[in-house]
Amino acid sequence: MEQTFLGIIYFIALSHGLMLAVSLLRRTTSRAPSRWLTIIAFVICYKLYEGGVLYTGLYEHVVHSIGLLPYMVLIIGPLIWLYVRQVTGKKALPRWLLVANFVPAMVIWLLNSPAVFRGSQEKVASWNVLLNSTGGDLPTVYIALLLSIKAHLGIYLYLSWRSVSKFKSVAINLRADNSSALLSNMQFIVVAFFVLELTWVSLFTAQQLFGLGTLNAVGDIWLLFVAFMVLAIGYIGLQQPDLVFTPEECKLAEQQGVAENTPDSDKSNVKYFHSALPQSTSEILSKELEQQIQSQKLYLNERLTLTDLAKATNMKAHTLSQIINQSMKTNFYKLINGYRIQYAVDLIEDNTVTWSLERIALESGFNNRVTFSKAFKEIMDCTPSAYKKKHQTDLESAGG
Repeated sequence: MEQTFLGIIYFIALSHGLMLAVSLLRRTTSRAPSRWLTIIAFVICYKLYEGGVLYTGLYEHVVHSIGLLPYMVLIIGPLIWLYVRQVTGKKALPRWLLVANFVPAMVIWLLNSPAVFRGSQEKVASWNVLLNSTGGDLPTVYIALLLSIKAHLGIYLYLSWRSVSKFKSVAINLRADNSSALLSNMQFIVVAFFVLELTWVSLFTAQQLFGLGTLNAVGDIWLLFVAFMVLAIGYIGLQQPDLVFTPEECKLAEQQGVAENTPDSDKSNVKYFHSALPQSTSEILSKELEQQIQSQKLYLNERLTLTDLAKATNMKAHTLSQIINQSMKTNFYKLINGYRIQYAVDLIEDNTVTWSLERIALESGFNNRVTFSKAFKEIMDCTPSAYKKKHQTDLESAGG
């Protein structure tokens, strides 16, 4: 009964995971980085399917459809790294090097292939033994293989975490959308996978050294965590499937990242140490920048980035960043969204405008309601709906 209930949980997670994976697939283009997340989602869904059929007893009828993807973390590690790599603007890998990242997974599959091509009766008997096993000490070679596979994943997770962390700290100086929040979510996914694998290693070690629990219990706990991961992956991928930082933004991130490990009082000096722009000139350019942003209403472009603004104002991106950070005492995210919120406030207070808040957000340069609400609350100390309601109340009071 307990195993059947666990199987039902896996099937429920599978149904939700498949819906997210299919939605992500439909919104993903052939070159978008989210294609890697889509593959990860389907891989995890397959493992949830395996868990579901094993614990509901259906495996006897579909035995040839399970066991086809041993040690899936050998695939997930490179896929996460490839996703992060593309988002953070790295050059595409040569085809041979791309394939090389999956060689360990292919080797393991080939070693496991004799089990794949066995007859159905042999497979059913093998799964029966596995499900009824209470654990025990594994051969040293097998333990070493399992731990090396986890170490393999850990390396890819570390490389991914390092790249995401670098961009997360400087995203507010490069973009005015929800890229920073998406990078935070991306970092969460990487850390969650690392914690998941650390949990597996801890449970596995406790089982092998102290006999706590069974090997099946270790796998069950791990798969339950994985069920949550597929939902998180789908959610993150659907938010902005085409999120990619440009090579120019990568260079700016490298330059601005130098200041992150310095004391706060020295950050600006370190960041712009090689700049020849005097403070007086920077202040003059900041006033010209404000005038151009307002006159051309550049902030209404929902995809506006620091590099786009630099091109529109005929400035170098590094110089523009210095002007915004040093002379204007703010960052690109706050600067652009400040103009957008003021524009939105004007629309809300305009009695001839009857648009919804969603329409006002889009007309003001925001590409989603969440970013609009967050920026509005940071600047106006209240939500857009509360501000609109207060404005309507004030009008009624004045009219009465």
